[in-house]
Amino acid sequence: MFEAKLVCTHCGAEYPLASGLYKCPKCGAPLDVTYHYDDIANLIEDDDPWFRESPHVWKYWMFLPVSNLKRIVTLNEGGTRLYRLKRLEEKLGFGKLYVKYEGENPTGAFKDRGSSVEITKALEFHARKVIVASTGNMAASVSAYGAKAGLEVTIVVPEGTPGEKLTQARMYGAKVEVFGKTYDEALAEAERKAMEEDYYLTGNYHYRVEGQKTTGFEILDQLRYNVPDWIIVPIGAGTHLRAIWKGVKEFYKVGLVEDLPRIAGAQIEGYDAIVRAWKTGKPIEKVQKKVPTIASAIAVKKPVDGENVIRAVRESDGHLDTVTNRETAEAGMLLGREGIFVEPSSATALALAKKMREEGVIDKDETVVVVATGHGLKDVKTWEKVLSGDFVV
Repeated sequence: MFEAKLVCTHCGAEYPLASGLYKCPKCGAPLDVTYHYDDIANLIEDDDPWFRESPHVWKYWMFLPVSNLKRIVTLNEGGTRLYRLKRLEEKLGFGKLYVKYEGENPTGAFKDRGSSVEITKALEFHARKVIVASTGNMAASVSAYGAKAGLEVTIVVPEGTPGEKLTQARMYGAKVEVFGKTYDEALAEAERKAMEEDYYLTGNYHYRVEGQKTTGFEILDQLRYNVPDWIIVPIGAGTHLRAIWKGVKEFYKVGLVEDLPRIAGAQIEGYDAIVRAWKTGKPIEKVQKKVPTIASAIAVKKPVDGENVIRAVRESDGHLDTVTNRETAEAGMLLGREGIFVEPSSATALALAKKMREEGVIDKDETVVVVATGHGLKDVKTWEKVLSGDFVV
């Protein structure tokens, strides 16, 4: 395979792939997997039948850090459709507007891309049991892929995690532990248990990034390598945005595209640590207060990939901003009228696209792709509250 080493995204320290690290031992920052890009470029020729293969996660095996493709853990993830929203283009004033609908993944969320790679790596490291902290989607996903691999799975979730997602995890055989009131508290507990009880720790770490970057690969593939002006992504931990930017840059490095898109990220109001840091130039500070939100899946007080999000946005001359509960609910309704049912957190990407267009950040002739990260069935109760007026937005 073509993977080379692990590199710290903050201090640049390098480590071997077989080290079993989750974060940089020197500074605690996230790690990145690097590749021998010249070798990958030499592998892909202009008339390669690879170009005609339909998009799916493992189509891009040469960009994935797996030693034995015969042992991958897959539920046929990826290959989600890219829908053009022509009526919304006209209504909102976009040149071209697409939605990458990640709700079509096996467990209904983009997390399946990362889980496929991460659980495959768990087997490579001879793990017998895995643990993950989650607000719900990653819990369900890791549970499904862990079940497929025959592993014991424990998920740690905060209070208030949508019941639909916990039911999913239990159906896959996972042990569910409710700990704390926030994702950050659940994460600290999962990391503690991993250290003390010999779990393989899954979550927003570098091998998950490698799977999730295939969202970016597929967008470019589905647009026939015509690079959109903007890709807009909801931000929870920030790992998906970081991953998509890594993916499009890798396609650029090997010559598959000649330009790069601009990246934008949406945080929900009340959980805006990254946006505040980006606007002020100050370090990212943890949000202290828990506030009511319809976007529970991205209600993260201190996103682990916050620095990497800001770096990606700066590199791409992109944009960051918050959207309100009302703006998010309205965007979800707009997608619903296009026949696309997304969970509330997913609607933040369209809400931000609409806001950016109204403020002139996006020009009227530009091509925009919004990433809808999860299916609406993942959080039906929240939508029921919004529709009935029980949740005031």
